Amino acid sequence: AFTSLASHKGAAQALTLSSSFLLPAIATPAALRSIAPPPPTLPAGASTHEQRFLRMMQAMNPHRGYLGRSGPALEKHTVLGLVLRLGIPPEHPSVSQGFSNAATRTVNDVSSTTEGLRRQLGVYQEAIHAFWKAILRSGSIGREKLMAWVGDALLVNSGATAMRTDKSKVCHPQTLLNLCAVLLKLCDPFLGQEGKIRLI
Repeated sequence: AFTSLASHKGAAQALTLSSSFLLPAIATPAALRSIAPPPPTLPAGASTHEQRFLRMMQAMNPHRGYLGRSGPALEKHTVLGLVLRLGIPPEHPSVSQGFSNAATRTVNDVSSTTEGLRRQLGVYQEAIHAFWKAILRSGSIGREKLMAWVGDALLVNSGATAMRTDKSKVCHPQTLLNLCAVLLKLCDPFLGQEGKIRLI
């Protein structure tokens, strides 16, 4: 749907000019604003003892907030971030169950599961690539805004290569994986062609 929208130049420009396309500028009040996710709600019908236990667990493991200009803000509050954050998170039960009891399964069975997940992700990344290309072809405004978004993504995720990343500062690995895949696909027209590389 986004690709169809972005294929119309006027709609693509309107999308890139919307307030939810880019992160707030550096050092602005919106960039320094702390965004705290709401605490999880208690399940209906929980007894007094269960409610007390759950509140104690919430106090021991509080949900950390994030700044208005950060990795989590990029993937939760910008149009491109919301598109890139979708994927196949390894910690999700539907993914991890596909590799349960891997030691007792055949190599072909595990490989088949892996290839199936790769195909799903590849189809989605192709769709993201088509969406980005449509924005790039919409005109100079779209190109400038898209490049500004990529610059913001690189700046707020400078700590993503740390051994223990701070999840309140950087994007989820799935978002970064999709971003890298799309940027590489955009380089396809000139990769491996020395004549075109010299023109850059």
